[in-house]
Amino acid sequence: MERTNDQRSGDFGITRLGGVAALNIQRLVHRSLDVAWDTITSHLIFVLRHPAAPQPIRLQAARTLDDVLVIIPRHLSAAPSDLQAAVQRRVLDVLAQQIMLTGTATSTNMDLRRLGLETLHQILQASGHTLLVGWETIFEVLGSVCRPAASDPASYLVPLKSNTSRRRPPPLVYLQEKGYPALIKIAFQCMTLMCDGLAALSPEHLRLCISTLGQFGRQADTNIALTAAESLFWGVSDAIQAKRREADHGPAYSALWMHLLLEILRLCADARPEVRMGAIQTLFRTLQLYGATLSLDTWGECVWKVTFPLLDKLSPHAHANPLTPPSSPDAATSAADADRRALDSSSWDESTVVALQSIGAILNDFLASKIMHLPSFAAAWDTFVTHIRDAFLLDGRAVSAPALRCLERALKAAAAAVPSVGAEEGLKQSLVEIWEKTWAKCEEMGAVVVRRASAAAQQVDSPAPFTQESLVVFVDVMKCVRNIGWALDGSEWPLERISTLMTILKGEFVY
Repeated sequence: MERTNDQRSGDFGITRLGGVAALNIQRLVHRSLDVAWDTITSHLIFVLRHPAAPQPIRLQAARTLDDVLVIIPRHLSAAPSDLQAAVQRRVLDVLAQQIMLTGTATSTNMDLRRLGLETLHQILQASGHTLLVGWETIFEVLGSVCRPAASDPASYLVPLKSNTSRRRPPPLVYLQEKGYPALIKIAFQCMTLMCDGLAALSPEHLRLCISTLGQFGRQADTNIALTAAESLFWGVSDAIQAKRREADHGPAYSALWMHLLLEILRLCADARPEVRMGAIQTLFRTLQLYGATLSLDTWGECVWKVTFPLLDKLSPHAHANPLTPPSSPDAATSAADADRRALDSSSWDESTVVALQSIGAILNDFLASKIMHLPSFAAAWDTFVTHIRDAFLLDGRAVSAPALRCLERALKAAAAAVPSVGAEEGLKQSLVEIWEKTWAKCEEMGAVVVRRASAAAQQVDSPAPFTQESLVVFVDVMKCVRNIGWALDGSEWPLERISTLMTILKGEFVY
């Protein structure tokens, strides 16, 4: 005769006895570990992790263990703080052994991990505000759910057919084993509860929180990724800045804030347009809100480690020669593939436009007060105008005009700083750098416009890579450069430079 579940449970010594009613909670909390705690928890962990045990027995052991772990933190309110910390530590350590199961991702293992995560969620809901220790364990547990079981996380990402027209990572298809979405959702609920109690976290724990949140932002569930990018990262940023203002450890929290920006930056290149757009908006909203409180060192890191790498991620140029037209799709490529590539390219252009508009707003607000005072400003400005030149000449039509508008806003902010040159002599050299380097790039862009105008005159039906809007904004940019030069020394430009300007304007009219 086949044995019943209750008979088989006796083989492993598992009898729930109505949950934890038969367990003496006081003994588990206040007595030595070898009296009850080690015996009970080690046996239950052994059974639920035993691959040869029947599935019902393993699940029964997990439920019994979870009943114990949920109720214990509720009996610690009157205990001394050192005892509370010790008991909380052992509860989380045991729970981590259940959640962080290794081996084959079977349905039983998934169920066991799900039960453990549900238990963690109940603990955080009921007793999270009383936690004194164990945050690093919680973040490790939640991060283990995000990481795939394979040693190489990339093995869970399968690229679609490569898009050869742009040097961007192809869209990714996320593979999921059965039961994995449920684990992610419960784990993310726990992560959300952790983000509600950021005030209790130390800088080290906040760093773990940021890294774990970044892992959730890269998961397949778009809603989870978008919530992490738009909402939770914003809350963490706000908490870090509040601590930076209140604490004596400003540099530590400044470094932590940079770690946050770099984690958000990774999501700014996500293959999903909505996640990418949400991360870009969060990144620049954070910079704009707290920019006035940042030191010059932090601003230097924001410029070189965040802003320029973002432009590199969003605007990789597939064509070294600006006069070379984009390659046509292969004849064998299906219409669906061509449409997908066009849609993907359009979404990346939209993200680039949002980034450029945000950068223009940042430069408008902080160019004169912060960025122009950086020791590396000359190199930073040269890199910036080079990006704008490349966007105008090489990127799609949707990007060229916003790129020049970004430059125009920066030039207007620089022109507004001219009256301060007398009071701050250091600004004059920065303004000279702006004037000279911007005009040099304008000459390069104008030379291409003139060449293309000549080609258009010879071949009327040739496709036009520039829009009227982008050419109009280009004229506005040159006007701003001229105004800065005039305001600096009050003299007219040299004849050679004026002649070049007239040649560029004529080329635009012919175009």
